[in-house]
Amino acid sequence: MSSADDRSVGHQEAKYYLIFLHSIPERPLSPEVVELHAAHLAELDDSGKLVMAGPLVERAGGLIVLRTGSVAEAIAIAEEDPLVRGAYQTYELGTWLMSNRQNEYRPNIQSATHK
Repeated sequence: MSSADDRSVGHQEAKYYLIFLHSIPERPLSPEVVELHAAHLAELDDSGKLVMAGPLVERAGGLIVLRTGSVAEAIAIAEEDPLVRGAYQTYELGTWLMSNRQNEYRPNIQSATHK
């Protein structure tokens, strides 16, 4: 495999979806809804889709990093989250192209936006 092929594989393997959760101040979280959210994260982890997740200390909300097959799947996962479904939090979705050794720290933004 050539180094160009290695970089191509790195691009494919380094695409993640970020769910930025934003708390709704009028909707405080109950222990029950936090348990439901934790169960949702455990299911994602068991299925191999969860990369990492957790609250953000500097602001009310959190971040979920997913590795899924498509943006549509990432949206469906966000909308299934009990925090979003129960209107405790809203979300923004972002596509993250990781810079790493495999892509020489230069992810191919052009090819990712055309898929």
